[in-house]
Amino acid sequence: MKKSILGLILLFLISAESAEQKKAVEQLDQAAKAAKSLNDCQVKFRLYTSSGKNQELHLFTVEQGKYLHNPVIYYQKRLQVEANYKEQAAEGYQGIYRGDDDMLELLLPGGFRALGVLKIFPEDPKAYWMNGGHLKAMAPWDLMESFDRMARISRVSVLNSTLGGKQYLLFQITQNPGTYYVAGINRVNLFVNPQTLLPFRFEQYRPGEDKPCAWCEYEELKANTGLKPDDIGFEGFKSPFTMFKGYPNKDIEPHLGPIPRAKLPEPAPDSQTILAGLNKAADGILSYRANLAMRFRYKRLRLYREDRFAYHRDPYWFILATTYQKANYILLNHSAGAVLWIDPDDNSFHIVGGGAQKILGEVIFTSSDYKFYSPLGDNPYEVDFPHIQSLLKGYFAGGKTQAWTVDYKGKKMYEVQVIRSGEVWPRHPGAINLIIDPMTNLPCVVELSGYDDPRAFMAMTVDNVMVNVKIKPKNPNF
Repeated sequence: MKKSILGLILLFLISAESAEQKKAVEQLDQAAKAAKSLNDCQVKFRLYTSSGKNQELHLFTVEQGKYLHNPVIYYQKRLQVEANYKEQAAEGYQGIYRGDDDMLELLLPGGFRALGVLKIFPEDPKAYWMNGGHLKAMAPWDLMESFDRMARISRVSVLNSTLGGKQYLLFQITQNPGTYYVAGINRVNLFVNPQTLLPFRFEQYRPGEDKPCAWCEYEELKANTGLKPDDIGFEGFKSPFTMFKGYPNKDIEPHLGPIPRAKLPEPAPDSQTILAGLNKAADGILSYRANLAMRFRYKRLRLYREDRFAYHRDPYWFILATTYQKANYILLNHSAGAVLWIDPDDNSFHIVGGGAQKILGEVIFTSSDYKFYSPLGDNPYEVDFPHIQSLLKGYFAGGKTQAWTVDYKGKKMYEVQVIRSGEVWPRHPGAINLIIDPMTNLPCVVELSGYDDPRAFMAMTVDNVMVNVKIKPKNPNF
């Protein structure tokens, strides 16, 4: 009898929780529809975001925004910036997103303005801000749609809340375990005006953290102001010329063919045996030098580059000297002659640019700067041998593996493929192929594929490898 009563109570509680969830999701749907119905809006907001690998980065901005819904044209200008790292997007930075051609236009402040208007593809990793923010998705209707989409795989509740002496609906959205956390964020607090159903503030949290890693709060939100396309444009002086121009695709595509090798009938050792040999070889690396050649494409991004590379494990540092490069998008070391290195004394990135960027001299960035890390795999220093080892132990751990023997450059080698077992995240590869030299147990070829773009790939060759050689930091002429 007691078990029956407890069962009924449990069923009642589950039903009540389910009804509360349904009600909260329906109210959030209504708020998303209210934002989506806007023709335009003009806003002023405060934004805080934080992140970091070796040290935490903090950015606080006050921004002005104009968003036109049809045609899609978004504009933002930074009125105030406080950051604990070098940030070119300082006060006066302006950005425009045009939906018709799906492009971003950026106008940097201060002396950088002489560089002219920079045009970049939204899929470019540098178009994303800390914690995954993006001008392409900053209009209130975009934000509300993303929260509404997140709610489909989350627990959602809504309650009445007071903030600054005013009443708001507070939606608490906590993503279900086992689902992909965009930018590592699994929880959102969203404050919505109960009359207009438009957003006022949102806070984003990482798992297990009580303080938000990012928050945004509107000081002003004016809706349906009659904004027209001609009302949106850059303010102030802008150079009619730009010093950064990518190569046309026709000059890059010939470099992007597959890396040739021939599959041999001779069976290869078990894939786990080959990977164990790679793991042991990588463990023994204290330093190495190599020549790299990278072929890369993702959506509209095209890149071919050749580099000289030196790596040192402890203390960690590297030098990457670009000897040849063609790309249709802006890179932080954008042309032949550029050198990028980490100085172990300050644990910072140092860049001496090539081509037009030489006028900037040596530029220093914190090694935690998010602009230097790309999930796409187009940064050669992120696929050095120990990083490949980390990928296999982390992102690709538990993946499906197979191996076969190939002829590569006239030598018999082993090719191992690992296919990601779990969900493949946007802008991340789902498969890795390694052509491994049985003499050294180290990769001669690294290939990433299986992105959300079916034609995307990264293929890098590694030649003239010299392991555990004496190399010196801070020597761009190595």
